[in-house]
Formats: sequence, structure tokens, C-alpha cells
Amino acid sequence: MTLSANPEAVSVYSEETAAGGYRLYADNAHIIPVYVYVRLNRVTNLQPSADLPFGKLIEPGARRVELFELAAADPHGRRGFGLEYSYARGDPHSVQHDEAHLYLLPFAHGTKHRVTQGYNGQFTHYGENQYALDFDLDSGTAVTAARAGTVVEVKQDSRVGGTGAQYTDKANYILIRHDDGSFGNYAHIRYNGAEVQVGQRIDAGQKIAYSGNTGRSSGPHLHFDVRVPTVDGRMRSIPTLFKSHDGSAISLEEHSFYYAYHPGKPPFEVIYGRDLTNSMFEDHNRRVGHSNQLEFRSETFDLSYVAYLANGYNQSVKADVSLTLRGVRSTVDMPRTIRIPARTEVFLTILHADPAVSRIQFAPRVRYRLLEE
Repeated sequence: MTLSANPEAVSVYSEETAAGGYRLYADNAHIIPVYVYVRLNRVTNLQPSADLPFGKLIEPGARRVELFELAAADPHGRRGFGLEYSYARGDPHSVQHDEAHLYLLPFAHGTKHRVTQGYNGQFTHYGENQYALDFDLDSGTAVTAARAGTVVEVKQDSRVGGTGAQYTDKANYILIRHDDGSFGNYAHIRYNGAEVQVGQRIDAGQKIAYSGNTGRSSGPHLHFDVRVPTVDGRMRSIPTLFKSHDGSAISLEEHSFYYAYHPGKPPFEVIYGRDLTNSMFEDHNRRVGHSNQLEFRSETFDLSYVAYLANGYNQSVKADVSLTLRGVRSTVDMPRTIRIPARTEVFLTILHADPAVSRIQFAPRVRYRLLEE
């Protein structure tokens, strides 16, 4: 039997016995062990040889592994049953997740991204995905391995995505088995976006895919979780610690930005918008070209915006400035009156966005007059 990463390669089935009962078997064409969990319903005139529900570890490549028998209580009576089963990748009895392990952020070293949905997120992070994290990676952004392991499944044939439940099974993903028996799950990668193959050994920080928008998704992002198998034939996500930009251990929070730090890579500048203060910019004086107008400009630092006002006249101006704000707050009281030297740009304010809002807006209103030098 050819080993596969296709989840459909695991099956449980029954065959009738000479005595009028049934014997249940399992096949596992997966490249790793799986734990099958069997339930029966509508059992009529049959007696199981094992306690139900029934669970058993099936080794990779195993065929016709006997699970249990259903003996006919009355060989001449009507008999039957309904078969239900599920399975978990790996062995729930041997997995021992290293709670102290620090995972790398799953994107390029030195880059910064936001957690858009965290643990217990209301959109999709419940049940099996309770401790999942969504990162705001634009489609085509490199995805890197958060921990070393072996690739055990790759799905990259889906082209579709959307917010409806009908897209749940349409997500492309990569599943990596860690040495302690846990799994790293990287989902919503783009069509044909995998850079690895099943059976390949992966190092932490290695590029494995490109992000996308497949499956149940409200926009391009990367879904990441660490999961372990359970004895009821399912998988459950677990909380994890990550390595911060300074090497310390952190738990990630929804709406916050984080830099990926991969040990051994060059140092990089760390700038978080939440840490910006007026004192960092109040001495800003930049020469500008002649334009006979005032120009408003802003620089973006994740969810913060540094605003400037430039005077393109050959004379100083006195400007009365107000701002229309939505979803942001100014660090300088508005309106304000400022004097701007000729052909000079000055600092105006810092605008910090509310991380919980989905739409922000800011627009200046400026009244000014030229000053006699």
C-alpha cells in the first residue's frame, strides 16, 4: 500500500463473519500513526467484543487491523448497526508537549505583523481552534516554520475562500509534526503556495509557504495553532509561548503587533507605534521645496500615525489646525495654532488608533495667513 498524506487514506470498515456477526477493521495509509475512535449506533441483535466507544492506534501503512467483533446474539434474528468513526493524527497516549518551548513567529525575521484574531476569537476560534492565532499576512507573504519538525500533510489545491461555513474545508494548509508528538498547523495558504513536501524535515524559521485567503476567511491572513491528538479521535489546539524580538517568552494578544526574531539572524530596528511619544518628533524641522501651499503628510507605524504640516511658501505662516478624527486619538490638543517657517515641515501630532475598530479616518482642516518677515 502506498503511504499518503491524504486524510481519506484512513478508513474503518466491517466484514460479515461466518457466524452471522461482523468484524471491524482499520486501514492507515497515512505516513504517521493515527488513533481511530469508533462509535456505533442503532445496534440491533449484536454484542461487541470490546467496550464502546473503542479506540486504537493504527501504525502507518497498516492494513486490515482488527478492532473488535460484533457477535450475533440470535443468528436468525434481524441484525445491524450504524458505524461512526473519527481519527486523530498521532498518538494521544504518547504526546508530551513541551510547555516551555518558545515558538518563533511564523513569518520572516525582522518583519512585524498583527494578531487579528487570538485565543477564543469569536469568528472561528472555538472548539478545536480555541487556541489558534491569526496573523495579518497579505496574500503572497512568506510563511516560516515556528518550530522544527516533519511535514506530514500538505493541501494546496484550493482556489476559493469566504466567510461562510461552506468554506471551512476549502483551506489550504501544511501540517508539521514536532518531535514531542504535537503538530504545527498553518492554514489559508494560497493556491499552490507550499514550498515543502510531505516527509521533508523542516528547521525552525525555514520558509514553508506563501500566505493566502483560502477556506473560511474574511481576508488574507495566516492561521497558526499547535495541536495534539485526543483519545476521542480528534485534535485540540493548545496555548503556546513565543520568542519575542528580544528573545524573551511572550503570550500573544489579539490586536497587538509582534516582530519575528529568528536566532542567528542579523539585528533589526524595533519600532512599535504604541511607544511613540511627542518628544521624539517635536524638534522635527525638514526643508521642503517651494509650492505656495501647505501640505499635510503622515507616516504609518502599525496602528499609529505621525502627522506633519509643511509650509511651501517663501514666507512664514500662522496656521490654525483642526482634525476630523474617527477611530483615532490625537496626542496633541486640537485645534492648535502654530507658526511654520518658510519652506519648512514641522511635527503636528501623533494619532493612535483604537485597535478594536475596523475603520479609522483622519483629515485636517487648516486656516492660515502669511506673515511678514
